Amino acid sequence: MSDKMNRIYELLGELDALMQDGIPILPGRIIVNQKELYKITHAFEETVPEEIQDARIIINKKDEIIQEAKLHAERIIQDAENERYNLLNESNLSKAMEEHAEKFRQSVFEECQQIKMQAFNEAQELRLNAKNEAINLKDNSQRYAQEVLAKLEQVLNSLYQDVMNNQQQLQEMKTSESMQKLGNE
Repeated sequence: MSDKMNRIYELLGELDALMQDGIPILPGRIIVNQKELYKITHAFEETVPEEIQDARIIINKKDEIIQEAKLHAERIIQDAENERYNLLNESNLSKAMEEHAEKFRQSVFEECQQIKMQAFNEAQELRLNAKNEAINLKDNSQRYAQEVLAKLEQVLNSLYQDVMNNQQQLQEMKTSESMQKLGNE
């Protein structure tokens, strides 16, 4: 429990004790020490939690608070009506912007289609050119290879002829040496 609540219970106990010590004068009436009663009641005012004090202030100012709430509510209603008016104007503007955006979107779509078609045609043309160039390169490569092989064949034939001539000369030299050996014997 909070200190203030404990103090309230203590004060209630003191008040009860004060009543017990009071002098009865009529049924339901007693005489109590005025200074003690004053001290206890003022102690209650100091001990009352802030929430209760705030509530008391609010109750005392309720008419003022209600008036402020009404003015605030009227401002909110006026702001809402202004916002509704603005939204309606924005709605018309929004419609015009949506129509413009749709036309722009359609224009962009058509332009994209044209660019796509142009890119496709260029790609087809590049592919065809590359294919033709590859065929030309292949033909040129084969022609060059044929020429190199023909030259190589000529060189090899010439070398073969030289080898054959040299072998024949060697054979002739051997034969003539053998004959000379036979003739010398």
